Amino acid sequence: MRKQLLTIVMALALASCVPSITLQQAVPTKVGVLQVSPQESWNVLPASMTPFMRKGSQVWTRDGVLLDRLLIIPSVPDGEPLFQERDKAVALPRFKADMLPDELVQFTESSIVKLLGEGGTVVKTLNLRPARFGDQRGVMFGLTATRTEGPAYRGMAGAFIAGKQLNMVLFIAADPHYFEKNRSAAETVITSARL
Repeated sequence: MRKQLLTIVMALALASCVPSITLQQAVPTKVGVLQVSPQESWNVLPASMTPFMRKGSQVWTRDGVLLDRLLIIPSVPDGEPLFQERDKAVALPRFKADMLPDELVQFTESSIVKLLGEGGTVVKTLNLRPARFGDQRGVMFGLTATRTEGPAYRGMAGAFIAGKQLNMVLFIAADPHYFEKNRSAAETVITSARL
């Protein structure tokens, strides 16, 4: 009996150390200064599972972070990278508040290459177009990412600059199945972003 009780106590202690994934219901939600309005539920990863993300950002997923991820990145200041720099030897590109749409796309491409690993990663963007996010004018674009090892990815992003800060919602998913499966839910979140 004592052994069983000790086993239960140890299991509970270990379980309390595991970061918990929370459920994001289909309700308007604030992530930093951004408000997004999902129409379907998503799983929100704890910050401890996403050390590459900037403070105040969130990663949502429907089927698991290796299969699909929605990155909600508010308030990137001028001169800062899109993601957290984990290794100073791998310098991330810096956002500039006066970037033109095509420069913003190139900045995003370079940032994703660094995130996925430079060795054999190729990121291409497509279909750059103007978009509105509430009162803010911004851009939307699609992307593909291929790696020498691992699945191919496809995605889409929406971004706008307000108060010299970049706000972006970026969806990346394994192609073709998980991208197509979650495309509509992700696009709804991206296009709903506003201050």
